[in-house]
Amino acid sequence: MFDTNIYISFIRNRSHASRLLQRGTIKYISAIVLMQLWAGAKTRKAERLLYQLQKPYMDSGRVVTLQSYHYITIGNIYSDLPAKYKELTKRADFMNDLQIAITALSIGSTLYTENITHFDIIRSMVKQLKIEYLIP
Repeated sequence: MFDTNIYISFIRNRSHASRLLQRGTIKYISAIVLMQLWAGAKTRKAERLLYQLQKPYMDSGRVVTLQSYHYITIGNIYSDLPAKYKELTKRADFMNDLQIAITALSIGSTLYTENITHFDIIRSMVKQLKIEYLIP
């Protein structure tokens, strides 16, 4: 499963193409990632690109959504974060990243991201989360 920033880097400059287009793997996308991508789609060209990107996931039923108990887990993780992270965690992007992390964990997937800051914090709280950092 890929974080939003991986798709954005791919769209902008084809970064991570070998990983995103790798054959022989089954890929899933988080509904949170789709939400973030659509929130940033400001042109018709961007919308067309997102339709193309999401189509294989939608057609194959590989858009992963969370259940209510996942949100309870997310709330518990968030409330247990050490005080030194509270300022950072007030931002919506951190909460989205926490949801993406739990989405990946819910299907046992490795999460690929460029965001070391957020996901190091999240992994410190969710030890079983599998993360691989991809450098742009």
